[in-house]
Amino acid sequence: MELSGFDKNDSGDMVLPLSDLALARQALITLGAVAERTLGLQLTPSNERYIGDIALDVAEHLPGQWTARVENYSLRVWQEDLAGGLWSTGPIAQTLAADRVRQAAILKRDDGTELAVVKDPHLDTYHVGALRPGHVPGPTNATAPPGVTVQPTASAAAHVIRTGLLPAYTRSVLQAHAADLSDDLTWARETYEAGTIPDPAPADLVDAYVRFTASAPLVIAAIRTLGAPTEYEVDFLHRVEVIVTAPADETGPKPVTAHPDPLGWWLVEGGDELVALSLCTLASVPLPLEQGRRAGSRTLALAPAPALSEPTVRRR
Repeated sequence: MELSGFDKNDSGDMVLPLSDLALARQALITLGAVAERTLGLQLTPSNERYIGDIALDVAEHLPGQWTARVENYSLRVWQEDLAGGLWSTGPIAQTLAADRVRQAAILKRDDGTELAVVKDPHLDTYHVGALRPGHVPGPTNATAPPGVTVQPTASAAAHVIRTGLLPAYTRSVLQAHAADLSDDLTWARETYEAGTIPDPAPADLVDAYVRFTASAPLVIAAIRTLGAPTEYEVDFLHRVEVIVTAPADETGPKPVTAHPDPLGWWLVEGGDELVALSLCTLASVPLPLEQGRRAGSRTLALAPAPALSEPTVRRR
């Protein structure tokens, strides 16, 4: 019987990659059949479904295109890597801190959103939480998106994630970027008075504007996802998109709606408007309830109201 799905490492050892879950499943079935036939081993399959299969089934009911991978933690200390990258609070964070977790499934959407799925060691439920995205500035005062606890039914689990965790994640991303943009504007105005910006512009001010151009598309996407922009706001968001994506060099063709002085526009007008619209969107979206430690727990705590704190770190 041929063993398919295995690779060889530099030492010539056979290695089973887990990046392709369907291939890995078939290879393990083949390996089990070989073990029974050649070694006389009696293998007893577990009734528990493979966490990678569960994650893929859930992903089919979620918006966007998702991929899945499975991480195995042979040592308890290894699960600390997952805990360190976790952004969500609630049951999943508490489980990783208090219990032995042997594996987790990581779902990744085409826009970079990542969700971790771990099985509750005590109940037939799964905890799902968001990993902190690399583009979110830190440290941040944004409210972390609370994790959720779901039943092992793909459609029901996806409904909880789609209506609870994903909106909370998008809201946290928006809050984090809005606070960072506000911080940059405050620093820039304290450092450079209007009309006194040297030409060429100082490098630190240019860096702040570059951060704005990197964050603005993420902020715009979050506003569109969470809110219901008015006609004026839709036009404004489109104008911001055109300005921040226009070629920076003078030789490249610029869209007719691009601003002739984008840095000045950001400092005097555009930055404030985008932050204000972000705050309006945040105020219109209620914060989700924090779940209890175990499924079925009646303990609920309302997350604190959002606020953009006074800047504590000045840009240099």
